[in-house]
Amino acid sequence: MKKWFIIISAFVLIVACQEQIIEQHPTVYDYGYFPLDSGMWKQYNVTSIVIDEPSQVWDTAKYQLREVFAGWILDATNDSVMRIKRFFRDSVHHSWSVLSVWQVDIKGNDILQTEENIKFLKIKFPTKLNSDWNGNIYNSQDSLNEYRYTITSVDIIGSVNELVFDSILTITQKDKTSIIDKIYFFEKYAYGVGLIEKQQIDIYSEDVDPSIPIEKRVTKGTMYYQKITSYGKN
Repeated sequence: MKKWFIIISAFVLIVACQEQIIEQHPTVYDYGYFPLDSGMWKQYNVTSIVIDEPSQVWDTAKYQLREVFAGWILDATNDSVMRIKRFFRDSVHHSWSVLSVWQVDIKGNDILQTEENIKFLKIKFPTKLNSDWNGNIYNSQDSLNEYRYTITSVDIIGSVNELVFDSILTITQKDKTSIIDKIYFFEKYAYGVGLIEKQQIDIYSEDVDPSIPIEKRVTKGTMYYQKITSYGKN
């Protein structure tokens, strides 16, 4: 009787182990905050400011930017990447001119975007509040600096230029502020749309007066503001 009990127990154990192996499934991520849909386009208003007080430089450029997802191609390593064609114009009265072509690809749970031949890890899924990663990990031109991209808000209702979005993701890329300098980069993404706002402030001041915002006493630096105005699909 003991013999039969041992045989039956061993058989049950083998079947249980087999069932555990069969039940394993790969993780599927929701990339809705960065949809890669050929034909999608987004249009933005951009303000770019360059300041160099010692050289008496204060240049402000305002223009419109249009990004079009132009289809999948194979890159030099035979990976599939989405092309982003970028166009600009000074105003609605001028025609669009080609600015550049960027690329986006997916590596597991990572969204990688190549901008002017520099690759950044833009988003790491799943999107959870306070999760962080080194957004500069693939940047061979600046490999010594680690920039901790951090999700500072997720699934928040908000608006940009009177466009209302019911789910917005905010990623703070750089955040350093003192009396003499300010480095603050962030990007916002809307679910089903993608990038809706981008800001990059990198300024320095020799005028140490905490009662005046540093943006109003800049000695050197750059400020870049990009906000969506419309979007759709061709």
